[in-house]
Amino acid sequence: MILSAQAAAALARIARVSGVRAEPQTLMPAEVILELSGEVVRSRLCTFTDASGKEHCLRPDLTTPIAQMVASSELPVARYHGAGPVYRLPPRGSNDPVEHLQIGFEWFGNGGSPSEDAEALAVALEAAQAGGATGALVRFGDVAIYHAVLAALPLSPQWRDRLRRAFSRRKGPQELLADASRGQSAGAGEVARLGLLSPEEASRSVAAELQRLGVEAVGRSVGDIAARLRDKAADVAPAPAISAALNGYLDISVPMTASLGALQTFAREQGLDIAAALDAFAERLAIIAKLKPPFWAEAIFSAQAGRRFEYYDGFVFELARDGAADRPIVSGGRYDGLISRLSGGSREASAIGAALRADRLGEGARA
Repeated sequence: MILSAQAAAALARIARVSGVRAEPQTLMPAEVILELSGEVVRSRLCTFTDASGKEHCLRPDLTTPIAQMVASSELPVARYHGAGPVYRLPPRGSNDPVEHLQIGFEWFGNGGSPSEDAEALAVALEAAQAGGATGALVRFGDVAIYHAVLAALPLSPQWRDRLRRAFSRRKGPQELLADASRGQSAGAGEVARLGLLSPEEASRSVAAELQRLGVEAVGRSVGDIAARLRDKAADVAPAPAISAALNGYLDISVPMTASLGALQTFAREQGLDIAAALDAFAERLAIIAKLKPPFWAEAIFSAQAGRRFEYYDGFVFELARDGAADRPIVSGGRYDGLISRLSGGSREASAIGAALRADRLGEGARA
């Protein structure tokens, strides 16, 4: 593969600190991608089904196949970089090509510190600059803060899990909360009453109700039915004040220089203890300030940044030109849980990476 001068310059900056070059497979099981990001991404995948009925896809990025190689121990935990074609069907109405060249790096196993986050951001932005990117704006966030907010709010386990998963969808958490406010949630009436009973009392109550109706439990025992109903009763929809607090967090979008203060004010006004996440955030900002990466001075913090991929679970960032936020030049972030997910829990490693679109490096450049 012959790289353009711009792409070669970007890759050279990445390669200096990103270990050996990885050559991941082009074809991979579609179920891997769908499990990580949900059926919502199916419309963007180039898929086919083999004679045995197994569904495959062309790699939509370099991150997933490289991470899969690390998860399977085909590659050791280390730093990697790569360059190669990836394949995504463009959104309806877009003129984007199905195949484009991606350049990037994936760093595994360094513990996930704020200093590594800062270094990864600086390398990615410097690579974009070396490749000819100009006139672009950084938008960044921290999925770990969103998770910390969910943990600090008085939510049921079921709702906390729903809201965590919904973050990868555009307006996903807001839509869930809106549904709850319209009364589209469980935990009322007789089911709620069962939730107040002990397991034994709930079983007796279910048995009595089945006897009154003249039916028998089929496929599940009375105890199982009672347990499921008690779980459903615990699925209490967020109170209006809790929904308002979470929506208030998701609405935060401020210049980088005001981001720490805005987050601290939010936590103080809502009475939430998210100090550990904010300490890491503040440390990262301080280290980035010392590194002085290009494009950073005018960066914008957005609480909703990072929703593109469900596997992001920490610091996230994108670089895009003004008015083209949906066409990022650089996308990157932390995904510490991905290796464990891909390996079924048999292997773990912290991870952070970034991807550059080679075809967008000099696209529409302006001074």
